[in-house]
Amino acid sequence: MRESVTSKTYDIWSWFYDHTFGALVRNRQRRAVHQLRMRPGDCLLDIGVGTGMLLPLYPKNVTVIGMDLSWGMLAKAKRKCGELGLEHCGLVRADAMLPPFAPGSFDQIMITHTISVVSDPTKLIQWASRLLKPSGRIIMLNHFLSAHPVVAWFEKISNPVFMKIGWRSDLSLEEVLRSTDLELEYRFKMQMIDLWQIIVLTHTGSMNTASPKAATPQPVSAEQWAVKAG
Repeated sequence: MRESVTSKTYDIWSWFYDHTFGALVRNRQRRAVHQLRMRPGDCLLDIGVGTGMLLPLYPKNVTVIGMDLSWGMLAKAKRKCGELGLEHCGLVRADAMLPPFAPGSFDQIMITHTISVVSDPTKLIQWASRLLKPSGRIIMLNHFLSAHPVVAWFEKISNPVFMKIGWRSDLSLEEVLRSTDLELEYRFKMQMIDLWQIIVLTHTGSMNTASPKAATPQPVSAEQWAVKAG
């Protein structure tokens, strides 16, 4: 996966995303949002906000920053914000491999269907951990490599096909988390047989504030970079 290619792929996907793949995961997205433990005044980062399907689900007494690399996806998200009056939501075009925010900027981070579309999933999670406050949590909704050997074999050999349409099918959650300071609080599927999982991550207590490799330039606060939609 390469960000330059993925961005263009999702510019195309943006035209019909909500009515295709988005329709399949809509209920799962609602369930993922229910895992948040937000308080009035909190700040949430939605990494890979896409067309903004989750934005109407977030409480209006918090600040929401939606980040995406695709101009097409952000255009759809901005339209939703304007039509629905989501004044608590801001949108930022940025690369998840180099997020332009200061450490500890966010109380909660949401990552839905994004970790399997970036070039370095571990690096994305390392950045998310760094941007999260010590008491915060990361919610992920994504497909991960199955623990069943036969299913995992099929997911691995099918990966080149899935990469052509914009995502990986061979991503292992355990490998991604191995070099982070995050621990798995819990994970679940909405059905016994389900392609997608909801993952809840928290800091282990030994928070590592060092930057991942290829560190960002001098970081700035989320508020400085948020572009109000509407």
